[in-house]
Amino acid sequence: MGDNDSTHDKTEETDAKFQSSDRPSSFENIKNIIADKLHHIADTINEKASDPDAQSGISQGNQVSGWLNHSAEYVRQFDGEQANANVREYVGQNPGRCLLIAGGVGLIIGAILRRR
Repeated sequence: MGDNDSTHDKTEETDAKFQSSDRPSSFENIKNIIADKLHHIADTINEKASDPDAQSGISQGNQVSGWLNHSAEYVRQFDGEQANANVREYVGQNPGRCLLIAGGVGLIIGAILRRR
């Protein structure tokens, strides 16, 4: 039992180090950069779609622009800590399934890389 307690303490120390570092602020910066780029691309597509010379793709351009704006807002509101907590909880509840999924993904990636 002593080994399990020391492992748990080390995990808590590692989590505390990551939380106290400037990682969250850099993550927020990256999120904002990605969201800004998505908004910029959406605006560019919307401008191209509203161009009178490009009549054929107006509805598709507006739809794609809307999707990109929605994606940008999703990225901006994404909470990495909550996602991390959700993944940790899921892995804790389903360790066997997670190992099988990870093994399957590893086999697929290995097969793809072997063919090249």
